[in-house]
Amino acid sequence: MVPPPHSPQWYKPLMPLSKVLTAAYDSGVTLFDVTEASGRAEKLLGEVLRSKGWRRSSYVITTRVFWGGQADRSLSRKQVLEGLQGSLQRLQLDYVDVIFAGPRPGPAHTEGPDPTLRLLRLEELVRVMSDVIDRGLALYWGTAGGAPGDVMDTFAVARQFNLVAPVCQWAELPPEPRLFRQLGLGAVTWSPLAPGPALEEEQLPHGRPIGKAMGRRQPLKVGDLQPLAQRLGCSVSQLGIAWSLRAEGVSSVLVGAETPEVLQEQLQALQVLPSLSPATLQELDTLLGGAAPP
Repeated sequence: MVPPPHSPQWYKPLMPLSKVLTAAYDSGVTLFDVTEASGRAEKLLGEVLRSKGWRRSSYVITTRVFWGGQADRSLSRKQVLEGLQGSLQRLQLDYVDVIFAGPRPGPAHTEGPDPTLRLLRLEELVRVMSDVIDRGLALYWGTAGGAPGDVMDTFAVARQFNLVAPVCQWAELPPEPRLFRQLGLGAVTWSPLAPGPALEEEQLPHGRPIGKAMGRRQPLKVGDLQPLAQRLGCSVSQLGIAWSLRAEGVSSVLVGAETPEVLQEQLQALQVLPSLSPATLQELDTLLGGAAPP
């Protein structure tokens, strides 16, 4: 249960979040990503945005509807509309800039092998997203976690019925190249070194555990990247974020920070970008197990 506004329990998480968001905004970060499955995070973000009074046009809010926030729900018209309306209420906003839907339009176990049912679910998803945009509840929409074939079919359905097509994807690294090359879908993604469950008992500075590299079958050890990071004069996490920014089709890289100091450390990844020569990128590709950015 989320503590009511103005209670001591409320301000305890709100104050650190406010400091981090303020530091991000002042540093030029303009995109904040949440999900309806984490209503508490949406509510905290909404309180901070209201207290800051920033111009609405100066930042971008993205959220995701995912089974209506519950595993037994589909991305039906009802669930998408109710999920988004709940998000807007918690965020205290009239609209979000981008709404992501994923991973696919309906529980897989109810679809079976019937391709007609699958296409009907795709059409329902595209129609409700078009309606959401027509109503002004969102400006754009994108896919989240869908297989490349599903995303391609979703785009085709939108074109077939003259509906609003997705413009971006919420995807793991590296994103599917053909979705960018053929459809122009940019990717909102995250560093392959995003904090997560500790692997090999290796940890990043500040005591934060290192997560697995997206798409890798073997755990990634900090020691694998440490020599290259030292050569470039940066931390392992900064190296991972910089590599992510160079990946083909990436529009935004999501990072998470508990304090302004950690955030500023992460933002130093921008200073690493000029050092990523083709040879360095190839070396990183070998270590991270993904497609090397151009």
